Amino acid sequence: MPVAGERPESGVRIALERPRGDAPPFLYAGAAHLPEASFGLRAVLTEDGQVEVTLDAAPGVPGDLAEKVRLLVRTIAKQAKADGVAPPLRIVRWRGEK
Repeated sequence: MPVAGERPESGVRIALERPRGDAPPFLYAGAAHLPEASFGLRAVLTEDGQVEVTLDAAPGVPGDLAEKVRLLVRTIAKQAKADGVAPPLRIVRWRGEK
């Protein structure tokens, strides 16, 4: 089923973008969209593959959201490194509830 809007019916939709450039640190900005709300976020990917995520302060931010985003960005960065390419300019992923 196609996506009709930014917010998913369940789970979390993560959408991040970074400016062009092949030198770390890579600075991503975007949002995490949940069924009931969206939260702005930033992620910094360092040269050694470390990821730091900052969520905008807002009521109702799930406690594990920053960690979910961190793990997703880290996994994508590892895949890019294994392929010998720079991390993607845009990351859009959906993760279901567990």
